[in-house]
Amino acid sequence: MQKPRVRWAAWLVPGTAALALGLMAPPLAGAQARVPVGAQFQVNTYTTSSQAHPSVTADADGDFVVVWMSNGSSGTDTTGFSIQGQRYASNRSTQGAQFQVNTYTTNQQYSPSVAADSDGDFVVVWESFGSSGTDTSDRSIQGQRYVSGGSTQGAQFQVNTYTTNNQREPSVAADADGDFVVVWFSNGSSGSDTDTWSVLGQRYASNGSTQGAEFQVNSYTTGRQIYPSVAADADGDFVVAWFSYGSSGTDTSASSIQGQRYASDGSTQGAQFQVNTYTTSYQKSPSVAVHADGGFVVAWVSEGSYGTDTSWQSTQGQRYAPDGSTQGAQFQVNTYTTHYQGRPSVAVDADGDFVVVWNTYGTFGTGTNYYGNIRGQQYASDGSTQGAQFQVNVYLTNYQGRPSVAANADGDFVVVWQSRGSFGTDTDYSIQGRRGGLAPPVSATSRATRFALGAALLLLGAAVARAYGSVSRRSRFSR
Repeated sequence: MQKPRVRWAAWLVPGTAALALGLMAPPLAGAQARVPVGAQFQVNTYTTSSQAHPSVTADADGDFVVVWMSNGSSGTDTTGFSIQGQRYASNRSTQGAQFQVNTYTTNQQYSPSVAADSDGDFVVVWESFGSSGTDTSDRSIQGQRYVSGGSTQGAQFQVNTYTTNNQREPSVAADADGDFVVVWFSNGSSGSDTDTWSVLGQRYASNGSTQGAEFQVNSYTTGRQIYPSVAADADGDFVVAWFSYGSSGTDTSASSIQGQRYASDGSTQGAQFQVNTYTTSYQKSPSVAVHADGGFVVAWVSEGSYGTDTSWQSTQGQRYAPDGSTQGAQFQVNTYTTHYQGRPSVAVDADGDFVVVWNTYGTFGTGTNYYGNIRGQQYASDGSTQGAQFQVNVYLTNYQGRPSVAANADGDFVVVWQSRGSFGTDTDYSIQGRRGGLAPPVSATSRATRFALGAALLLLGAAVARAYGSVSRRSRFSR
């Protein structure tokens, strides 16, 4: 009788295992990590010379726009660097051809930033040597508005009204209705900051008309205030974060990350505040994202860390409630801690879940390129990590850096970055991208299939065992 028992086990084990797999399959709903999915793709079709400094935005449905600076142009600008763009549907199919943003083509156009409203209308701002407007001093901030279909709304316009010296590195954010705000740093100020560099801003209605006058963001005016980042919620309340030499708070060691909250009408909400609680050495390169109810998250680079990264530079983060109070402590984003972690970009969805991407020198995952790879980490709205740190870039040769990330309302995201080389047609510096979404889940169909397979194996095992036992008994009787 031992053999039939062995045969039972041989059929029961797979069936039981299949049933167990069905029972253990993860649910479809709940907090699943979003990770890079699909292939890496080349954004730029114009491939002569260098393409650099990309910025990406997405509307509520996930259609997205990428802008960047190009040494040359697919359009009319052949004088030097131009601002280029490409529109995409949420499935990553291109919408129209690559296009030139700037119509003023004298001298150089640098450092673009792009923002979209919920319907996909978008605005691009950038730094220009010279101006289509009144600023002939040196560098100005320029802008161009677009409808979602890609046609321009009005002409290229000058953002800054203070025109002495340099205006640099703009950042733009839009609310759900298309009202937008632009911030930048200026060598001087239309306000009270006459020390060196200040952070300035200008608000706009969705039709492109200015709302109020140009304003100074920083109230702490000692030393340089530079490299601002701005984000807005659905109603138009917005937050500015920037890199300050010195601080209105406790950080007097080198540089700090500062912030200021605003209501949609441009009035300040509370005082300027210090973001970082770790104050040793330099804190720089902030990125801010706001979700629909006004809560926000700031990510930045720190030379040092409250966490485990003591190698050189780490990526840090801090979450905030809509009223500006901190949610939890400052946290270290990167788990890979060798060498440099820098230039973070953060995006948040409608529920407050967020993703941080950054570039790193060193190896992690499949990347063996010391000169730069793009990393990411997904978070739930409560600040808990969703899944492990992941690598975005698939093309691993040479430098990958300066990432920018945008998310739709559901949390699907797209990352773009500059790459030395490409899987595509560009062998110089190119703009690359990759989409992120839910990892393929164990579907209800596959779970049902596992249950069915398990049940079938159990029934088949039982039938075979009974048949074997019957044959075995007849064999004994016939001896």
